[in-house]
Amino acid sequence: MRAAVLAAALLVAACSHEPKDALKPAEGVLDELRAAVAREVKDPDRAKQALALVDEMEQLTITANGDYKDHEARLRALNANYDATPEEFRALFRDFNARRDKREAQTLDIHRRVKALLTPQEWQELAKLREEALRKAIDAGSEV
Repeated sequence: MRAAVLAAALLVAACSHEPKDALKPAEGVLDELRAAVAREVKDPDRAKQALALVDEMEQLTITANGDYKDHEARLRALNANYDATPEEFRALFRDFNARRDKREAQTLDIHRRVKALLTPQEWQELAKLREEALRKAIDAGSEV
């Protein structure tokens, strides 16, 4: 366990101290997704519902980014505390993972609702953009 804590601490310490805006790539993709939904979903009521789901995805992204920054700051503070116990580190990671698991469940719920809302053709038209959004989100996360 100490090796894992040390590895995590080194990873955080190795990160740049220059603030990076991990949300920039996501913002652009979400704007593109909104435009694609408006273009591809012809039924106005379903388009409105789909756009609301994009808004929910955006809020989850913002929450995840803020949670990561908070976790990183708390980890740095805990790591700087000579008297920090392994249980304090475990609690920090346990809490962070619980919030991440909750966001994962919310993301899967949004996915389910989008799939139920769109036609198979609309789903396919938006698939390329969803894949691009996922790739950019992963890339942005690896840059932090």
